[in-house]
Amino acid sequence: MPIRFIPVAEIHDPLTIALGISGGSGTGKTFTSLRVARGIAEAITGKKGAPIGYVDTENKRALHYKAAFPEMAHFDFTAINDDGELVGFGPERWIEVIDAAEAAELPVLIFDSFSHAWEGVGGVLDLHAQVLDRLVQEAQKRANGRYDVDPAKFSQLAWAEVKPRYRRLIDRIVRAKTNIIICTRAKPVMQAGFGDKAKNARKTKTRRDDVPWDPASDADLMFEMTAMIILDPIAPGCPVHQIKVADQFKNLFDPRKPMSEATGAAMAEWAKGQGGAQKQKETMDLAREKARGGSEAFKAWWAGDEGKLARNIVRPIMEEIQKICADADAAALQTDDDPFAQGRSDEEHGDQHNGTEDVAAAA
Repeated sequence: MPIRFIPVAEIHDPLTIALGISGGSGTGKTFTSLRVARGIAEAITGKKGAPIGYVDTENKRALHYKAAFPEMAHFDFTAINDDGELVGFGPERWIEVIDAAEAAELPVLIFDSFSHAWEGVGGVLDLHAQVLDRLVQEAQKRANGRYDVDPAKFSQLAWAEVKPRYRRLIDRIVRAKTNIIICTRAKPVMQAGFGDKAKNARKTKTRRDDVPWDPASDADLMFEMTAMIILDPIAPGCPVHQIKVADQFKNLFDPRKPMSEATGAAMAEWAKGQGGAQKQKETMDLAREKARGGSEAFKAWWAGDEGKLARNIVRPIMEEIQKICADADAAALQTDDDPFAQGRSDEEHGDQHNGTEDVAAAA
């Protein structure tokens, strides 16, 4: 089949959303996902009460909300089939669910909780343990007591057998023709230090110092999402920890306000190409460009007509703007005589801190 590159002007198919919502017990994952899904479904179909597909691995917990969400189409996803056989939560079963949702033409599908695909019976970690056990037993038979077998040496081989199955599931989620909200459990991370100085005690390639929660999933899932947020018990339903939020969505996720039907509707409008997300991104990029000129240049722009019109759009990235201003101010203090100069010490340029504080105050 010949390869054809299609001009984007000829592409009118709507995009699909894959929203990740993670959180510990009591953070409002189920209720929040239903509210956002309602907004997506109604915006996509143009109909009130459009169906919401719900894949429930939590002992029918979603049915607690059936009176509030009568449009819910519920599937009780258990580790045991109708014949009483243990079938688990392997990747292939989740792919079957997505196939069924598309066949039913559901506009949105909720997985709650997708953590079972990772750490549940028959999930990825369980599959890895099973394969590792088999490989070790095979190695012990070959050794026949002549030498000791180290199980750790077979872990990567086990992952090589299991991970492709999981990757096919992630790829199926990304390429789904229905919108998907993926709920995962989150566990508290051990902290070092106290109060404002507390940081995560153990770093990983995906764990941020300022987020004291770990989703019960892997990094592949997080990075494939359209947006990924972690809820916190201090503010149920609010996107307190924004792990992956592009500029197009920053104004949708206010850490002080619970996500709602309006959040889902706005994301659906973006997916249909009818939202103002691209214009918002351009405005944020313009603010970053002004900040690269330093605190004074940014404050001058902020006080002008253009800056005043942009304020509501730029406020969600104000911490980033302050850092850009501070870096630009520090760079301006460097001297050409010393190629390794990093600017003066904190005591020598206290005015710089005042500048960035002024930027914060201006916001």
